Amino acid sequence: MNHLYTPQVEPVRHYSEPLTPVAHKRYVSKSAFPTKARLSQFAQYMEDFRLPERYQLSKLNTLTSWKDDVYRACFRHRDFSRHMTRSFLDVCDKRNYSEALLMVQAANDRLLSSGHSAAMSDDEIVQFAAAKARQFKIEISKLTTEQEQFYKACECLDSIGLEFSEQTIKQKAWAGELFSLVNRVCDEIYLRRQLRRKYAYEVEQVARDLALVQRHKQVYCSDFSVMRQSERATANRSALENTVAFDASDLDNWFTIAELSDKSISNPELRRGEMFVRLRGFEEIAQENGHAAVFLTSTCPSRFHPISNGRVNSKWVQAGRPDARQGHAHLIGVWQALGKFMANQKIKVYGLRIVEPHQDGTPHHHYLLFMSNEHRDIVTNEFHRLALQDSPNEKGAAKYRFKAEHIDFSKGSAVGYVAKYLSKNIDGQHIDSDKGSSLSGIEAAERVVCWSRVNQIRQFQFIGGPSVTVWREMRRLREEFEKEDAVLSDLNETEHFLLEKIRRSADVGDWKDFCAAMGGVFVKRKDQPVRVQYNAPDTIQKLMESGEFSPTRFGDTAQGRVSGLMFRQIFLFTRFRNWQTENKEKFLAAQKRIMTGVVDYFDALEAEKEYERMCEQRYEEYEAQAAYYEELEALILLGDIEGLCSVGAAPPDTRH
Repeated sequence: MNHLYTPQVEPVRHYSEPLTPVAHKRYVSKSAFPTKARLSQFAQYMEDFRLPERYQLSKLNTLTSWKDDVYRACFRHRDFSRHMTRSFLDVCDKRNYSEALLMVQAANDRLLSSGHSAAMSDDEIVQFAAAKARQFKIEISKLTTEQEQFYKACECLDSIGLEFSEQTIKQKAWAGELFSLVNRVCDEIYLRRQLRRKYAYEVEQVARDLALVQRHKQVYCSDFSVMRQSERATANRSALENTVAFDASDLDNWFTIAELSDKSISNPELRRGEMFVRLRGFEEIAQENGHAAVFLTSTCPSRFHPISNGRVNSKWVQAGRPDARQGHAHLIGVWQALGKFMANQKIKVYGLRIVEPHQDGTPHHHYLLFMSNEHRDIVTNEFHRLALQDSPNEKGAAKYRFKAEHIDFSKGSAVGYVAKYLSKNIDGQHIDSDKGSSLSGIEAAERVVCWSRVNQIRQFQFIGGPSVTVWREMRRLREEFEKEDAVLSDLNETEHFLLEKIRRSADVGDWKDFCAAMGGVFVKRKDQPVRVQYNAPDTIQKLMESGEFSPTRFGDTAQGRVSGLMFRQIFLFTRFRNWQTENKEKFLAAQKRIMTGVVDYFDALEAEKEYERMCEQRYEEYEAQAAYYEELEALILLGDIEGLCSVGAAPPDTRH
């Protein structure tokens, strides 16, 4: 018997016979200790996955490989996979296995609609965006004309589920800046931002499709979206702390972006405080003028709600599963119709609109409006009519679609009606528990803010009143306007008093006086005495028009930045420094190199005894100068001054 490693020898044969192939011997190694194939975490999770108890003895559980179907529908979606399986079990228990499987398969198809999972991690999004940016750049660079490159760029964007809006394309085409859109497609940072926004939205809609967002499960917003937003907030905070803003003319004047953020309205506490100040000012104006205050609530029809009594709403399914944006758009349409009515009736209101979600993520609007007493019932009745114009006969419409509460100033403050809504939609401070859920105020606020960001819905909108940007810019000017100031020399006494009143009311935080000085709560932007100045300096503007200056990295013209305020054709500077940003580590290293270089320079001079030579040279120059003056004085006393003149030069005048 041949050994496995016996050399192969060709058998004896006649020369006329063809060569016979020799069978190859392969040695197949076998493990002494067979091991089970290593499974992913989700596969291990599926190992212990069980159908509801009523299926334990069914043929489905004992004779079919049902786990494979569920696994294939869920395994690509990372952390979201377990949320899908939980929804599968819930529907399987309440309905049936087939419906549950179809639901998760539909969710899988929607998450993979762009060819890759919308639930991929943030690191994967960064890598994917970088890879696609390189690929798109190579494909687009093969084309020559701008039009061909633009069409190819749109095709590339479509391949990953993105697109430019028609308004953006028209705007850039009119300005001759289609090339900037091409540059955006080839930029990985741009792709990264767009993919993050799109994927966050898609996953949230899938969570609504899976009936995860509801009162008794994941209230207001899905747990997956809350987790992702929390991770992004942590990463953003780290980036802000590691980035500095420094004054280009004074490198010692620098702050981290995190410090500046905490001092701006990005800080929830400061944002809440500013909103309360403005609302309080509106209320004081209403009380002085005898205006009425009313608190209104407008909700969506039943077809916009995905959940009804803990189950999927059939009307929502029949309506094509409208999302939160569509519900918000419906409510905005009702408000716009009311606005047209008030414009025709010459009715004006002022106040605040607040948008927040129901437990199932469907938006509803709250309004705190101030108006003349004679207009209160007219506005309320018309709003009620418009809110019930869509499906007025459905169950619960008359009770829940629209609510109005008239505020009596003698019994309480109007701001008190919206205080809890403001806090709940910002940071949850001063709220012990959320009425709509079992969460604390802070936890509820986190989910509500996450909902607004994922669905890209604006939470607050003030109605009426002067420009808040002017208010914020005026608060930058701490010093009083002096009459002797050359910039204000053309103003008369009345105009100077008005300008100083606007500045001072903003400085002390008096929104009522600020509104009065700016022309009242109903003043139009064009009629305000002080307006925000966005224009660039003339030199920069000419460069932008000639195409020699591109303020964005994509090559197109950037939006105008606030440079100051304009009052009676007088420009008031509010931005005095040229701030630039840099990585904190690089900035501090550069600062250290500068100081090290300075110290090294002086150390080198000291080591070479350069100071001693400089002093000796200076002393010799001083002695020579002293000797010259002594000689000059002696010549003057002896009267031989002419001998000091150089050849061909006129003698000095000695008579004076």
